[in-house]
Amino acid sequence: MKTFVNLKLLLGFVFIFNLQAMVTNPQSSMLYAQDPDLFEHTWYLEKVNVGGEEYLLADYYTAETPITEFNNQNPSMHSSLCEFMCFWATCSFDTEENIMNLSEYETCVLTGECTAESPELYTYRDLYFSIFYTPQTSVINNPFTYTIEPIDNYQQLTITNGEGDWAVYNSVFLSTTDFNDTSFSIYPNPTKENLNINNPLNQTATVTIYDVSGKKLQSHILKNSLSTINTKALRAGLYFVIFENEAGKRVSKRFIKK
Repeated sequence: MKTFVNLKLLLGFVFIFNLQAMVTNPQSSMLYAQDPDLFEHTWYLEKVNVGGEEYLLADYYTAETPITEFNNQNPSMHSSLCEFMCFWATCSFDTEENIMNLSEYETCVLTGECTAESPELYTYRDLYFSIFYTPQTSVINNPFTYTIEPIDNYQQLTITNGEGDWAVYNSVFLSTTDFNDTSFSIYPNPTKENLNINNPLNQTATVTIYDVSGKKLQSHILKNSLSTINTKALRAGLYFVIFENEAGKRVSKRFIKK
């Protein structure tokens, strides 16, 4: 009986300690979402609905794979249509429901080509970003609700803002072409002098290297299954390699120059 009483007292102290921690630091109870799948996948944008009208990404832009990711350790969201069109924001989550609020958002500065200077890309950027914030006023469209449901052999994420606009993502990239992220590989990475490009399907493509500001540095025509680009003149840092085929489809890779 004595052991039972002490156990009850111990549990009571633990409960009081946790309650006190929640009162003194209320944000600590809002850091993590109820559904861990949100953080376990890279999410690929498929479509948005703004003002009651649906817009498929593939109808506007197919050059690169749009990626959205959530960080569970330092709760945040990062989303991009391409390297130089992106935003990220701090997230807080309701532990009882699938609700999140964004704050302290930042956007990428477009200082050069986003691998495609096209009106369609800018149109879709404005549609997509408007779901999360209003650029003219910097007001974030909180709160956001999200749902995750299984579709065939993958997961589908829907994020809806406080105005009823929404974006749909998938845990896999739904590509209808063989010109995708697996079509090419680059090595060594990092590299000192030469960057090798493996093109197993022997596809014809234009290969362009950009720095992090979006400045075009080199451009080559890729025709062989294995090619080499001399990177000796590049400064140490991060670079992007963009592959573009004759149909205008694009694939993006990254490499580090030592």
